[in-house]
Amino acid sequence: MDGELARVAAAQGGFVYRWQALDCGYRESEVARLLRAKQWCPVRRGAYALPGYVATLDPAGRHALLARAVVGALDGQVVVAGYSALALRGVPLWGVDLRRVHVFRDGARTSRTDAGVVHHLGPPADRDVAVLGGLLVARPELALADAARTVSFEAGVVLADGVLRGLAPDAELLARIVREEQRDWRGALTSGRVLDFADGDAETVGESRSRVMLARIGLPTPRLQRPFHRANGSVYARTDFWMEEFATAGEFDGKQKYGRAFYEKSGVIEDVDVSEVLWAEKRREDEIRSDGAEMVR
Repeated sequence: MDGELARVAAAQGGFVYRWQALDCGYRESEVARLLRAKQWCPVRRGAYALPGYVATLDPAGRHALLARAVVGALDGQVVVAGYSALALRGVPLWGVDLRRVHVFRDGARTSRTDAGVVHHLGPPADRDVAVLGGLLVARPELALADAARTVSFEAGVVLADGVLRGLAPDAELLARIVREEQRDWRGALTSGRVLDFADGDAETVGESRSRVMLARIGLPTPRLQRPFHRANGSVYARTDFWMEEFATAGEFDGKQKYGRAFYEKSGVIEDVDVSEVLWAEKRREDEIRSDGAEMVR
């Protein structure tokens, strides 16, 4: 994409519609050739992006791109809903159907799914809607409450931890939506359990999922991000999980996590020196053990 079409893509968040390409002078045969050559890739039917750009996006980013393409093709007032709204705010997604975009439609008479778009009864109250990047988007409190009712408990915990960690939601409003306004709605029991379990101190999707696993096997609720101090008071380590009852620290292992200091230098995960990371981790773990704690990964 170049010239005017590139400017259109940038304004829309990284994609163009077929009709926009044609308006900018591309021929139907040229669009087909670009798709066959994989110089463009489909975001959805009739919407395209550059593969290099899409490759830079995480699952939430790709879903947000899809949501933008969906909204731009719908008539009337559209409010992005559920985990689609959270993706637009950068909340990590795991365990959800990334092919489906959730929206409230102005004047929609029934809830339905059509061409990968889940239409919910709406629109929601003005209190629950914000403008984000030119789109109407459900506020985090409503988006999380709605998503947590429709996904698995584990996926809901990943979403809720991400919301608490990054978006600072209104706790009273979130609790009121989950426990009062949606109390008798389908899936309300799951959303209530998710809200009770959520902890914004979980720093990654892996840590959120690990918390669920620990609970399922009956271990006590861990303290998250527990610091370890040297004699001079400085912090030499923080552990993902700390179980006081067993004097045991737990870590969720991940290449990017343990190579973060190296990764951030270049932004390329392949540049992480794994041997250096492992040696640094061993020294850190030895210090924790010298404080009388056990370490498990």
